[in-house]
Amino acid sequence: MKNILLLVGLLLIGCQSDQKSIHVNIYGELRQIMHGGVRDGVVALTDVLQDEHVYGLGALEGLEGEILIWDSKPVLTRAKKGGEASFTNNAENEKALLLVTATVKDWIEIPFNNTQIETSLNDYIYQIAKDNNINPEEPFPFILQGNFTKVKWHIISDPGPDGTHEDHMNKSWNRTVENTNAKILGFYSTKHHAVFTHHSTNSHMHFYDEKSGYSGHADELILGENTILKLPK
Repeated sequence: MKNILLLVGLLLIGCQSDQKSIHVNIYGELRQIMHGGVRDGVVALTDVLQDEHVYGLGALEGLEGEILIWDSKPVLTRAKKGGEASFTNNAENEKALLLVTATVKDWIEIPFNNTQIETSLNDYIYQIAKDNNINPEEPFPFILQGNFTKVKWHIISDPGPDGTHEDHMNKSWNRTVENTNAKILGFYSTKHHAVFTHHSTNSHMHFYDEKSGYSGHADELILGENTILKLPK
C-alpha cells in the first residue's frame, strides 16, 4: 500500500510540474505612483514594441493617459475630465510610467456559453487557467472578447501626487457603455497587489473598442452572450 501511495504522490507532483508559467515583464510600481508621487517614465514604448506578438497595458508617463498594446500595436489614449478623448497609434517618444507585458503567439479559446460564475470572474479565470496547465500562482495575460452587457471604464488623468483613489476616479474621463462588442486585455496575478493590480483585485484590465479606437482601464463589466475567454496556448 505504501508503494502505491508513493506512486500516486509522484504522479501528482508530475502533473503540477507540467504547469507552464508565462514570462511577464513588469515596469514601474502602482504604489509608488499613487502614494509616492512618481511620474517619470520607466521604459520607452519603442523598446518594448521591437518584438512581435507583444500584449501589454499600463499608464503613460506623467499619468496622463492609458496604454494598450495589442499584438504589438500600441493604442495610447488621453483625456481630461469634461473634455474630448484622443488616441494615437504612434509610440515614438512615448514612455510608460507603469507597464506590464507578455509575448503571446497563440491563444486558446474557452467560450463562456452562458456559464454561471459561482464566485467571481477572478476566481473563474484562476480555475480555467489551472485547468489548462497554466500556473495561476504566477502572473499571466488573458483576453475577454465578444459582447458585453455593460462596461464601466476610464482614461486616467493625474489627480496630483497626494491624490486618493477617489480623486483618481473623480478626475478621470469616465464612461459606461452597454451592449457593446469589444475586447478586454487583462493581466492576472495573486502576487502583485499595488504593483500592477489594485489591492482589492487580482486582475488589471483594459477595455478596447476597435470601432472608435479608444481604450482605457476597465472598472466594472458584465459579460454578455457568446463572450470568449482566451489564454496563452
